[in-house]
This record gives sequence, structure tokens and C-alpha cells, in this order.
Amino acid sequence: MTSKETLFKIGDVGEIENVVKEEQLACNIGSGEVAVYSTPSVVALCEGASVQCLKSKLGDDALTSVGTMIQINHLAPTPISSKVRATATITSISPDGRKVSFKLEAFDEKEKIAEGIHDRFILNKERFLQKSNAKLSK
Repeated sequence: MTSKETLFKIGDVGEIENVVKEEQLACNIGSGEVAVYSTPSVVALCEGASVQCLKSKLGDDALTSVGTMIQINHLAPTPISSKVRATATITSISPDGRKVSFKLEAFDEKEKIAEGIHDRFILNKERFLQKSNAKLSK
């Protein structure tokens, strides 16, 4: 795959919304002792926005993307039942079109709650699963 074959481009944005549930609180997920939206849940929300950005633009059902790096600054607490939203904006695409980098931002109903960067690689789903499942037989 070359970047000329991709259907996504720098500046494309993915967005996802959610409502904070009890199982996403830091005190319930094991990432802290307080009843606020957990950092792992913020990471998942942001990663979901990047997946959404690429999913419909891959142009081939055999392809998917996997996260390889994420860096998040969790800036503010968010209570249960709040609406949260994340955006992922493509900032760069490798020359071969396989590595896609994103700027991430997340918000609750009052303020920005997180920001960061994320890399995903485009790959063949079946080959990736075969490589993963090969570990079971070793």
C-alpha cells in the first residue's frame, strides 16, 4: 500500500462520543481510588476516535489498523454520567501509507480533559491474527 492508494489524508478527523459508566471509573477499573473517569478509559475513547477516522477509508475489508503508540495527558477529572467526546486528527502518513499519526483531544461537557498523540499501522487482519495465534502453539 502506498500513500497514493489511501483514501485518508492529513487533516481527516474521527470523532466518538460516550457517556461515562460506572465500570469506567478509576476506582472500578484498578487505575485509582476515586470515582472519576479513568485514564485507561480516556485512552480507549481517544483510540476509538482514531479507529473511526480510518475504518471507512481503508478501502479494503481485509485491512485494519492497530495502535502501536499512544501518549495521553489526562488533564481534568470527569464524573460518572457525563458525556465525553474524543477527536483524532491525522497529522502525518508515512510514505508507504502504513503508519498514520494522530493528534488526540478529549472533552467532557465542561472542558478539555485530555490531549495526546497516537500512531496506528495499517495491516492485513488475517495475517495479523495468524501471527498472534501462532503464539498459542509455542
